[in-house]
Formats: sequence, C-alpha cells, structure tokens
Amino acid sequence: MTTVNISGISTSQLLDDYRLSLEAMNRSKKTIAWYLEILDKYFTFLSLNSLLKPIDQMGSQELKAYILYLQNVHRWANCQHIRKITGKLSPHSIQGHVRAIKAFWSWLKKEGYIANNALALFPLPRAPDKPMNVFSLEQIRKLLTCIDRLTPRGVKYYTIILLLLDTGIRISELVHLKLEDLDLPHNCLRVMGKGQKHRVVPVSYLTRREITRYLTNIRPGLCSFQSPYLFPTPMGTPISINSVQQALRRLAKTAGLKGIRCSPHTFRHTFATLSIVRGANLFVLKEILGHSSLVTTMRYSHLQPEDIQVQHSKFSPVAFTFGMNLPETT
Repeated sequence: MTTVNISGISTSQLLDDYRLSLEAMNRSKKTIAWYLEILDKYFTFLSLNSLLKPIDQMGSQELKAYILYLQNVHRWANCQHIRKITGKLSPHSIQGHVRAIKAFWSWLKKEGYIANNALALFPLPRAPDKPMNVFSLEQIRKLLTCIDRLTPRGVKYYTIILLLLDTGIRISELVHLKLEDLDLPHNCLRVMGKGQKHRVVPVSYLTRREITRYLTNIRPGLCSFQSPYLFPTPMGTPISINSVQQALRRLAKTAGLKGIRCSPHTFRHTFATLSIVRGANLFVLKEILGHSSLVTTMRYSHLQPEDIQVQHSKFSPVAFTFGMNLPETT
C-alpha cells in the first residue's frame, strides 16, 4: 500500500493505531488480519486511481468507485501462487469489504480523527440470502459408517465428528481444546470462544464414551511429547484446522455424499438446526453456540418446510384447540 500523509497522519500510522485498538478489544488475530487486509486493498485502490484525499474529505464517492471495481475483479486475480482465476467476487464478499471499511470510518470518528462520519448512512450492498445446507440424518449415518474405527486415525476422526455434531463448537475451538477443558464426570467441556470468552458446553453420554475411548486407547500413541491438547500432532502442537477440513472432505467422498459441503461449519449449522427442530430453547442454544446476539443464533438455523409444519402444528391455536375436528358451520 502506498503510504500517504493525511492531515499530518499517514495511512500506515492510522492502520497501526487501528490494529492496536482492535487488539485492545480482544479481537482475534484472524479478525484483525481480515480488517487490515481489506483496508490495505482499499487505500491501495484509491492511491492507484488518484482517488486518495485527506481522510476527512473522503466518503461515499470513493467507496462507490471501489464497489464497482470489486464487482468486476476476478477472484485471486492478485494471488501469484494461484494460477487458475475463475469467477468474480460474490455479493457476500463485497458486502464484507464494505462492512470493514464502514467499521474503520466509525472508529476514525470515535477516536477524533474525523469530525463527521461520511459513511455512517452508507447502505451495505445487497446480497442474496444464502442459507447453508445441513446434514440429513441419513448423511450423518453414512459419514460415520464409512469410518474405520479399528484404526487410530478412524477413532480420532470419529470422535472429532461426534464432538462437532454434538456440541456445535467452532473448528477453531475444537482444535485448541485441552485436556484440562474436559469435565467428563459432569458431561461438559470448557470452551474458549471468540473474544477470549469461556463457556461451558454440554456433551451427550455417547460422545463422552467415545472421548474416553479415544483418550484411553488412541491418544497416548499420537504424541510422544507431553501435550496439553486433546487432539495433538506428533510434535505436541494442536492439530491444524486445515487437516480436519481435508479429512472431512475425504470422508465425504468415501461416503458418497452429494450436494452438500462437508465442513466443520456445516456440522455447526446442523447442530443448531436439529436442536431447534427438537424444541431447544433459543436462549440456551445461544449460550451453547457462544453467540453474542440471539439474532445470530436464529440465522444459524435453517428449518426445512416439513420441520416448520411440524412445529406449527404444536403451537397453532387452531390445531391446539380443535385438533382435526373443527366445529361444523351452520
């Protein structure tokens, strides 16, 4: 990014100050890197197109120009290590860029770098609703059945899948689970979530049984070092997110799953959706998933029409009062 002096403060200094502010708010390293990468791209675009002005003079016109650019740029266009360039950025990705830029401008106003936030009322670009598919019970059975539980690797990933499906925890939370986080006598885990917040997550008896089997028979042979992690590598470090993602993709191919992405996040959505179908309290589910807002919890559930019909039959005043026998009209 070209460093430009804006009202006595360079863009690089502004981003450094923003990074420190995000760190002080306990934002994750991944989140901070995401914000800074987007802002770096934004200021670079403005500089290359002679649109960069003093920060208090920039607003909607510059952002509109950037959105038009994003709508036509190809994914991975500037990535040297990726040869295949296909498709354009999705509306959701573009919306994410605008969110990050608007958040930065709000911070500039809060910190006194600008007197007025010119982007406060700037609308987010519309993005179509894109509900994530969830696993059917049959797909879950196929996935678990294709795992060879006579091998150490099979037992490990059988346990991982049960944990993801039974608790709805994030993959980043799962890979960093430590032995001290287990409270198996009370059927629960202590999870470190976003913002360094701890929460207690219950586990079922069946999942506890598989964790115990894994701890007793498999884990001692996985790592020759003293490791605090539940799922360690041979060197004692936590298993990587990428390794779990790849393993799940291979298992899905072996199981012959079609039309659904077999990812850790799909298990999280499946847990949320099936929990609601079975009558879970949304407030309890919010705490289990580690959401800061009930709105987020509701977005995680993707009920099918037949599920909605079943639930409607339980709370409909007509169905509850009359059942199948409506009074005859005269």
